[in-house]
Amino acid sequence: MVLEEINENVQNQTSKDVKKDSLKPFTLELINVIRDAQQQHGLRHGDFQRYRGYCSRRISRLRKVLKIPQGDRRHYKKRNVTDEHMNNALLDERLLHIPLMLAERSWAYAMQLRQESNTEQRKKFHMVRKLRKASRYASQLEELCKSERCDARTKLEVQAYVAWIHGNLYFELQKWSAAAENLKKAQVVYEK
Repeated sequence: MVLEEINENVQNQTSKDVKKDSLKPFTLELINVIRDAQQQHGLRHGDFQRYRGYCSRRISRLRKVLKIPQGDRRHYKKRNVTDEHMNNALLDERLLHIPLMLAERSWAYAMQLRQESNTEQRKKFHMVRKLRKASRYASQLEELCKSERCDARTKLEVQAYVAWIHGNLYFELQKWSAAAENLKKAQVVYEK
């Protein structure tokens, strides 16, 4: 009796260990993903509105494929990507694209508002709100990448991206020392 219980416990533990080991690490080449998307969808010509539309459509497609909807046609229920999703063996690195595209969409909207703020001063406040939102999504991406599921290169690139987004925000808020610190941090990582 006791031996059977011990054998069952050992089998349960080994099956859990096998599940953890079977989770392949996520590799997200963040710089390449962003650069390719920006070049192909409007930023080659400085069209931030077109790029923002692309980011929105990409988020919708990713949520549909990964089965993380935000409600049905009538009801909206916010669903962020969480650690629970990260530990799901069925999902892949496209999971990290959702918070990345959310940050990129907010950043693109802020840059569009920056172009429009030359004529209307109120757009500057809206731009700062969008940059704050982009930095929130970037921080969310960084938290997801801190899990064991992501490899070292992905973690480093995400840290640089977050520093760059925060640097842009602090630059617009005219917090020069914080902006310089974050932008230098991003520059060091990108150079290496």
